[in-house]
Amino acid sequence: MGDALLSRRGILAALASLPALGAFPAVAAARPVVVTTAKLAAGGFGIVGIDADGQASFVEPLPDRGHGVVPRPGGDDVAVVARRPGRFGYVVAGDTGAVRAELDLPDTRHYYGHAAYSADGRLLYTTENAFDEDRGVLGVWDAAAGYARVGEIDSAGIGPHEVRRAADDGSLWVANGGILTHPDSGRIKLNLPTMQPTLARVAPDGTAAERVLVLPEELHKLSMRHVATHRESVAVAMQYEGPEGDIVPLIALTSTQGTTTQGTATQGTAPRLLDLPEVLALRSRQYTGDVAFDPSGSVVGAGLPRGGFFAFWAAEDGRFLGSVEAPDGCAIAKGREAGGFVISTGIARIGHVSAGPNGVAVRWTRAPEVAAFDNHLMAAP
Repeated sequence: MGDALLSRRGILAALASLPALGAFPAVAAARPVVVTTAKLAAGGFGIVGIDADGQASFVEPLPDRGHGVVPRPGGDDVAVVARRPGRFGYVVAGDTGAVRAELDLPDTRHYYGHAAYSADGRLLYTTENAFDEDRGVLGVWDAAAGYARVGEIDSAGIGPHEVRRAADDGSLWVANGGILTHPDSGRIKLNLPTMQPTLARVAPDGTAAERVLVLPEELHKLSMRHVATHRESVAVAMQYEGPEGDIVPLIALTSTQGTTTQGTATQGTAPRLLDLPEVLALRSRQYTGDVAFDPSGSVVGAGLPRGGFFAFWAAEDGRFLGSVEAPDGCAIAKGREAGGFVISTGIARIGHVSAGPNGVAVRWTRAPEVAAFDNHLMAAP
């Protein structure tokens, strides 16, 4: 991590010499309502807070492109980690972006881009590649001890991308994409013919992960990538690695109660696979980005950046509710009211969505300090 820290210091020193830095407020004018990673208009990458008017309330440079951001329960820490195969991770203040801790990653690991806190906020879990062992792990960091690394848990699969905490019982849900990679090969996917994505659960006490969902063999190239939870519901967003002409479901809904294997229920209910209208399915290029529930849990939304839209379904019966046109639109998080979502795009726009049985509407704002928002965001408390 020494190189990453030096890189960050170098970036800070370079930016300090630029007149353009005057555009970044030294003190936040307003508390952020959204925190996300982005490509900056002044150059480079950073983690940014955006206020209710679409203005940057803080901009904190990062050594390279960041990915997921996650808030600490009961505090104002926000953790941010690099996209695969990056190695930097930081904890920043959620209101100012000031760096509070650096996550010192072992040499034999790299990040997959996401993290989650335990329900009490004491432990942070990061999705990682144990690349010399061909397996995925969750790194475990003790927030109460300055974010010292205190262990790791096998992810029960290959390529753990996102981890999320379930609100009902504090368990962790891990989307193992099933795709083998190695830093010596960059971002090349090494095992597509035999890949096996899995959804895994880590008990609230942090014991070993167990597989709870493995798709049927004919869908084994649906890489599970992102997870959203609401009470007893879990949504999984997937990316298809098969032939481009295939039309396959890209969102799966399941329950935190009981276990499901091979696409059939042993307890609880089998997963519901959500469909898109054919014209949108063809546009999607079989690729979803972020996924979220609205605050009520009655609506599921997902970003489909390659298709240039966001899609929304009724969680109860999987009915398609509508879509929002959004070039390079990927990031989505729950809003403040039933049916509400916050979304962002790769052309620096933030949208506030209302979705329900009567359709979908959006109101857009633009952030001048940002050239492009990255793939994920969090709505500030």
